[in-house]
Amino acid sequence: MAASPQSAAMVTGEKKPASPRFKGASEGRRRDAVAAYLFLLPYLFVLIVFYLVTMLYGLGLSFYKVDIGFTIPRFVGIRNYQNLFNQLSYAADSDFWVSMINVLKYTVVVVIGQTIVGLLLALLLQAIAPRLRGLFRSVFYLPAVTSSVAVSLMFLWFYNPQGLINYMLSLLSLPGPHWLEDPNFALPAIMMLNIWTTSATFMLYFLAAIQDLPLELYEAARVDGANRWHLFLNLTIPLLRPTIFLVVALGTISSFQLFDQVKFMTEGGPLNSTLTPVLEIYNAAFKDNNFGLAASMSVLLFVVIFIVTIVQRRLIDVNN
Repeated sequence: MAASPQSAAMVTGEKKPASPRFKGASEGRRRDAVAAYLFLLPYLFVLIVFYLVTMLYGLGLSFYKVDIGFTIPRFVGIRNYQNLFNQLSYAADSDFWVSMINVLKYTVVVVIGQTIVGLLLALLLQAIAPRLRGLFRSVFYLPAVTSSVAVSLMFLWFYNPQGLINYMLSLLSLPGPHWLEDPNFALPAIMMLNIWTTSATFMLYFLAAIQDLPLELYEAARVDGANRWHLFLNLTIPLLRPTIFLVVALGTISSFQLFDQVKFMTEGGPLNSTLTPVLEIYNAAFKDNNFGLAASMSVLLFVVIFIVTIVQRRLIDVNN
């Protein structure tokens, strides 16, 4: 009985030529990979040039005394960092550390506020009839798509001593403070503004996650006698833990980078009560012309954000 071509090839050790069908599939995958990388090239260009290169340049700049356009940059090693840490001994009089304390207070309040409000808005939208859900979602999302400068202008009028908020308080026979002129109220006023503008974005994150929750778990819990409060605490919150971490992490990063509202509305005042690290970095670079010190502040801010995010990751523990 004659041996088949396959068995003969196995005996002689010869490799069988690839089937034209598999060869065509391999070439198709290669073309798809090339097309994918071509689509990614613009993003990779922006990522490398405007993020990676800029980050490395800023890190290098932090080891120099630089007043761009006036004198030759002078290498000072870690002196910029030493100056910042030496200011810890009189932190209450140091603009940078005052700004760090301000932004920590701001971040705690705003992140908690926007997470809770965003979740409540998502639950409210989920409870609304489907035919009206799109309308309410658009209305709730309007603050998020409005220009931050336009929102700041609007809230400047709201916070005016003769503005809308104080007028409404006067209807309740309550005294209205000078919101942006009083150190005790200026930072809380900025907090309320940003909770209102950012909660809508995180509402969409929560809404998408809620719509993907497994309904069979809720049905089983109802059969066991669970009420709505038990379902929310024991099912919804644990299942939303990855989304909660995402919202908290993004909110924290955004809060630490607060700049435009305080720059436009208060310039960091009164008495540095709304001064933030990014505004202080801007002042050090473009007002004091000390780009090396500003770069070292940026590096320290990055380290703080990174550490806070890691701590949040451990506390929320999305794997459980």
